[in-house]
Amino acid sequence: MFSGLAQLMTEAENIAGVIQKALPNIKPGSLRFWGSWFGKPYDNRHQMVGCDFNGDMLEVRFDESELLKVWEPRRATVNEKSFRIVEAKRVRWVWFYYGRPKLPASLYFQEFVREDTQITVETNIDWYTPTYASDPSFPAVEIL
Repeated sequence: MFSGLAQLMTEAENIAGVIQKALPNIKPGSLRFWGSWFGKPYDNRHQMVGCDFNGDMLEVRFDESELLKVWEPRRATVNEKSFRIVEAKRVRWVWFYYGRPKLPASLYFQEFVREDTQITVETNIDWYTPTYASDPSFPAVEIL
């Protein structure tokens, strides 16, 4: 029986705790995933409103009903001047098409998966063909 041992916290749980304590003062701004901008550089302003964790997956909620999921996050910086997660296994950004009703038909995602030195991207964007300049030397996710 292991009744005397303390349960180990995951890094996602640690980061979620830091985010929860820092809200609502965490820096808002434009998102970048392994160097690939969501939208045009500095063209968007995303504000965190909450977060949770599920095992070693961090879930961050934003003010326009967006959701950021980060699997196995490592080396995070969270404060009023910076939000950055340097390492992760996978990052998924989910949002409703801006300006349209928040219905399942207008729900989109971009998912970035790191395997060694390679970043693969999957998306359901259907109004254009996105190109990604993902680079594993950049942080997994950051707000600039």
